Amino acid sequence: MSLKAINPTLTRAGMRVIFNASDAGLHAKITHLAFGSSRYTPVGNENSLKSEKARIEIAGSRYLDDFQMEITAKIDGDTGFTLAELGVMLEDGTLLAVWSDPDTPLVQYTPGVPIAFSFVLALTGIPHGTVRVTGDVDLQLFYGSDFARLGASLVAEQLRGIELSDRVAELEKYQSDEAASFYQRLTRLQQMLNTQQQQLDELSSLITNTGALALASARSNFETQETLQ
Repeated sequence: MSLKAINPTLTRAGMRVIFNASDAGLHAKITHLAFGSSRYTPVGNENSLKSEKARIEIAGSRYLDDFQMEITAKIDGDTGFTLAELGVMLEDGTLLAVWSDPDTPLVQYTPGVPIAFSFVLALTGIPHGTVRVTGDVDLQLFYGSDFARLGASLVAEQLRGIELSDRVAELEKYQSDEAASFYQRLTRLQQMLNTQQQQLDELSSLITNTGALALASARSNFETQETLQ
């Protein structure tokens, strides 16, 4: 179930309908919620959503106090979309209130996964008792089986996410261990190469010294023979 703290902006067109109904001793009735995918900051002069994707009849409502009501509806269609704008619709099709956020959408709707959507609409500035809402169903009871299926799906998805995280952690550890092992082998190889180079340097020095001694000995023998002659 999607419970989101949102604050829809009342529209000028909706306010006119409500005040006209109040002047005539009538009531304006909220009957539907519209959902769309555009992201923007409402200013109150909107007459419709910018990218409406679904319009759902209200399933339940209740007054929290004189100027606040909770409205609930169930989104269950064949087309998926990012829910980024919400419209509260009057019975005659007038847009009473609109919500959207330029940066953060509410939720991603996926076909086959119903969403029970609930929010609080503030009616501050509107004459008391001039707005009514259709639908008086206890959504928790009416869609109990849907909630159970959705809850099971969410739990299963969370478990898959945990398993995936564990596998990624194991892979990262394996890669880290392999990298450490490779570095150790590389270090040992470098040490062996350094040792061999040192041995080669010592052998080269030994050969050089031996050659010098042999040359000195031959020269000494030659000079000795020259002296004896």
